[in-house]
Amino acid sequence: MTAGPGTALLMDARVRLSPEAERIDTRGEPPVWRAELPDGSSAWVASGYDAARRVMTDGGFGKPAVRGGERWTRYLGFTGPEVTDSIVRSMLNTDGDLHRRLRELGATAFTPERVRAAVDRAGDVAEELLDAVAERGHADLVREFAHPFGVRAVTGLLGYPPDFVRRTLELRRWGPSPLFDPPGSPDRVQYAADREAMSALMHDLVAYRRRSPGTDAVSAMIAHADAAGLDEGQLTSTLFLLLVSAYEPVADFLTTSLYALWHRPDLLAEPARVTDGLDELLRYTSPLAATMPRFALRPTELYGAELEPGDAVIVHVALANRDPRRFTDPNRLDLTRDSGQDLVFAHGPHFCLGSGFAVGLCRTALGAVLRRLPGLAAAQPLDTLPWQRGSTDGITHLHVTAGLTALPVTFRPHPAVVS
Repeated sequence: MTAGPGTALLMDARVRLSPEAERIDTRGEPPVWRAELPDGSSAWVASGYDAARRVMTDGGFGKPAVRGGERWTRYLGFTGPEVTDSIVRSMLNTDGDLHRRLRELGATAFTPERVRAAVDRAGDVAEELLDAVAERGHADLVREFAHPFGVRAVTGLLGYPPDFVRRTLELRRWGPSPLFDPPGSPDRVQYAADREAMSALMHDLVAYRRRSPGTDAVSAMIAHADAAGLDEGQLTSTLFLLLVSAYEPVADFLTTSLYALWHRPDLLAEPARVTDGLDELLRYTSPLAATMPRFALRPTELYGAELEPGDAVIVHVALANRDPRRFTDPNRLDLTRDSGQDLVFAHGPHFCLGSGFAVGLCRTALGAVLRRLPGLAAAQPLDTLPWQRGSTDGITHLHVTAGLTALPVTFRPHPAVVS
């Protein structure tokens, strides 16, 4: 069972985020289908709304790495066990009681007071970054705004000391994982080096805060982990997850939103209307495009697909949020739509812990760019903009997020804001 023709077209973010998508009708196409992976194996993809919700909530699908057997362990093994364990042992890859305990650890960071203060500070960060380019009239919005904005906003929430903020900014964008590439591929080799650098950063951060605890979120998480009997790898994995799962989707939301809005100049001319319709824009862009795989724990019939124990299932959130069985004219951007119960931040036990924080950052970033950069336009044809691998084709890299790797823009130069 393969993807239907309309579903296959919508896998390409360039199509999905343009008016071309409005002519695509996926009614009658299978909501669950097999995708070929670069290493020659395959995985199931749940792209229908009801199928996606079921996989996210049904106890017959498990997240732990052991459920995927040797194949999944091999996929995760970019590095040696010590580095791997310091990155992958978060709530993202667990279920049941351990998932609950790790989720409580992550929740320690997201107190209402911390979130409010971090979103307020993010407004100042946005203004500072835009001041740096305002007089120039051109910029790369990924390198000079979206990425540093996301990193500084989330490290601000977590309370990173300045030296650790600098180190985080110096790391390459995490981007989509080459999870299914054959061992030894160039992208897997590069990803292994990136993982080692990230692991070292997380361990150094924990060591620093153990020596110099404060009122920050990292110190609170260390205290919680110690009291709950969680080990160092679970702590660093959770810190890694909170960092990357915040700054990557925010950056991708900004780039995909602008890409979509440039196809709709009538909307781009009304910034307030755009930010008021943020929920619909989130559904339309779905920056968290797909989930990490879950595994069937027993023989399962899933909307026409027959799954065997150990089969991997990827929930394609971006496609589920375009299901015509759930949304009227799903491929049309309608900022007046009351979408309700979309899957932007997943669903069920793994619903995004920092969804409120993420919405605040998305609103701040997009609002600031539309307000501060008059006459904003892409500096090259839209069909030549560079996308992350996996954003515009099949399940190659596990494209948990989908976005642009660079976004060169022009705008009318103007003086920086003087406060």
